[in-house]
Amino acid sequence: MTWSNMPSGERVAPTPTYRVRAVAVGNRFDVAAATEENFVAELARVVGLAAPYLVSDRPNLLVLGELLGLPGALVGRRGGLARRATTARGALTLLALAYLPRVLHYRRRWPGVSLARALLLARTDALYRSFAAALARQAALHATHVVATTLAPRVRRSLDPADIARFGRPGAGEVYLPTGPEVYNAALVFGPDGTQLGRVDKVFLTADERRLLDLTPGRLEDVPVIATAAGRLGVAISLDAFTPAYLRHLAAHGAEIVVQPDANDQLWTAPSQTCDWQPQEWLNAVLGSVQPAYPGLRYNVCAMQTGLFFDRVFDGQSSITAAADAPPDPAPNFVGNDGFYDTRTGELFLGRMLAVAPWVANDPGIAHPRLELAERRAQLAAVGSQLLPGRKRAGAFRESVIWANLDL
Repeated sequence: MTWSNMPSGERVAPTPTYRVRAVAVGNRFDVAAATEENFVAELARVVGLAAPYLVSDRPNLLVLGELLGLPGALVGRRGGLARRATTARGALTLLALAYLPRVLHYRRRWPGVSLARALLLARTDALYRSFAAALARQAALHATHVVATTLAPRVRRSLDPADIARFGRPGAGEVYLPTGPEVYNAALVFGPDGTQLGRVDKVFLTADERRLLDLTPGRLEDVPVIATAAGRLGVAISLDAFTPAYLRHLAAHGAEIVVQPDANDQLWTAPSQTCDWQPQEWLNAVLGSVQPAYPGLRYNVCAMQTGLFFDRVFDGQSSITAAADAPPDPAPNFVGNDGFYDTRTGELFLGRMLAVAPWVANDPGIAHPRLELAERRAQLAAVGSQLLPGRKRAGAFRESVIWANLDL
């Protein structure tokens, strides 16, 4: 049992604690799906990876990657050339040419919209309809809450045959159309009966999201905390989970679990733009979000998508962390890390690492405890460099499933 305090300091009746099973799946990108059926089957496969770890005696929470819906833009006969491209920019260019009439329609409808934005608007139905419908079915099939992310504008459903013929899939009974020119990195939250419980748009965008995709940032004041049987969920897509203002917003609105769909768009065992070792910096989000500065944020569940999106590398380790009043045990930790601290301030973190996904190679410091940090990182960096396109182990990123029980 736990006691709560009212603002006045008066105690209110105790409420029983309960347990949630949290599962994070870090799947590899697959851009080969030629049909909508292939894409839906891939989504079912990804959810199916979690199935052995879901339970029937408590609520389940399944967190999936940040760009899970993006390959849906490439399905269909007209996406064939784009699927065979060697670079992400080339794939987007070929896709825009394949759907040029729709792209031009949206540039006329909303003057000033970029070609990249118009392409995403033109592929609204492909990015949203099959993705949302498939995950709703999977949530109901496995009796689990599901959080997953795609690129999408705000949408409306149309049953008009003219709209379906012009913007939808041939033979479909409905089509989803954009209601405005904005396109977001959007997380959809589904309940265990398949009902869509909410949507959260990413607020703090990366450079590629702004330059390559021309996405629209969400508004922090519009970010909801979603109350579910699996806890009060505060969705923080990737960079949002690193941002103190965003975390303060979640804490102020009563979130308990930080749900972090992610897809780190560079090599994992390498420097980032702001730190000499990216896994060390990643603790700023997965442990940083459950520090005492954010009261009420008790857990972070981070699902890291991996693989190659054409020439774009995505790599990392999924994790589940918990708030605590003591520092974490030395293990587990991300590969190549040296303790648990905020790389921006040097402040030591409190908390627990409940689960960490393995990387493609073990940290050499496990087998050789006396190995210097620089040598550990050099060996890991050498492995990581072989995962790049054209290298010996190109695309051999690890797919992972982790789980933990969360007490609320």
